[in-house]
Amino acid sequence: MTRRRLTILLHWSTLLLLLMMVKGGTSDVVVRWLFVIGGAVWIGMALARGMMCKPGPKLQGSLRTAYPWMHRGMYALLAVAVVLNASALLGFAPHDTGWVALLLLLAAATFHGLFHFWRHNALFDGALRVMTPRFVHKYL
Repeated sequence: MTRRRLTILLHWSTLLLLLMMVKGGTSDVVVRWLFVIGGAVWIGMALARGMMCKPGPKLQGSLRTAYPWMHRGMYALLAVAVVLNASALLGFAPHDTGWVALLLLLAAATFHGLFHFWRHNALFDGALRVMTPRFVHKYL
């Protein structure tokens, strides 16, 4: 599996697991462990090889400057959510320790998705094609 495909898999599976955990309030232990493991692998890949995100040529001005920092912020929120959930699962913290971090991550992910939806539809830079699996491209 290529790095790009693994990143896409982790991107969408992390979102799915996040939604499953938020819907349930306090989620099933297996779902939380999958979130922790997937998030840790994704963060580890970013730390080892760098982030794969690029602003694209059509994004200009202050948004272009802020773009890498916004993504670093998303990784930081993911890291906090992973660490808090892992500490709760290992018994170092109360069971619901990661709840606020999950809600903040979900809020940031919503704005993240809206931003890329705007880029794709207003700037026509194909932003959604970068992070979606190939079978979805024909619908974009």
